[in-house]
Amino acid sequence: MKTLNEKRQDMTRGLILDAAFELLCGGAVSELTVRAVAQHAVISERTVFRYFPSRDALLDAVAAYLLEKMAVPAVPESREGLLAAPRLLYQAFEERADYTRAALHPELVGKVRSLQANGRWEAVSRLLKAIAPKAPAAEQRIAAANICYHLTASSWNYYRSAFGFELEECIACAEAAGRQALDGIGGGKR
Repeated sequence: MKTLNEKRQDMTRGLILDAAFELLCGGAVSELTVRAVAQHAVISERTVFRYFPSRDALLDAVAAYLLEKMAVPAVPESREGLLAAPRLLYQAFEERADYTRAALHPELVGKVRSLQANGRWEAVSRLLKAIAPKAPAAEQRIAAANICYHLTASSWNYYRSAFGFELEECIACAEAAGRQALDGIGGGKR
């Protein structure tokens, strides 16, 4: 059981992260700063630094917070899961669009990717080796890259904003890219 002090610390930490998220959503600042977060949370900068010793530590925590709030589905573990992944991911992005777009903020997108992309890359690469073991390694890498590219919030956002696509059209684009990548290495049919 948490002590009163531990509960208060959790609440303050949550207040800071919520304030950072609200600033990202509102587009009120061109750069996410400790000062702006502190002012928005109506606390002192010193309090923010007590929880996050540097701006970089704050940004790392915000990236992790956004990923948690986005509730991104697990990495696929089968061919069928890989083909279903665009629908699951894009629906999650759509349902939590504010968190997803905040995660795409220039100050955070690299951190969010580093927290998630490596695991997805490794899982998809491993899966493609199992699906198409005779395909050349270079072709497997290219297929994995294409699949991973279409399993990102950036791709979802691009389809939505650049083309004005509805969710189902976004999903169809990503599913088609996945099928084409699998077909290209001989893993499309079983």
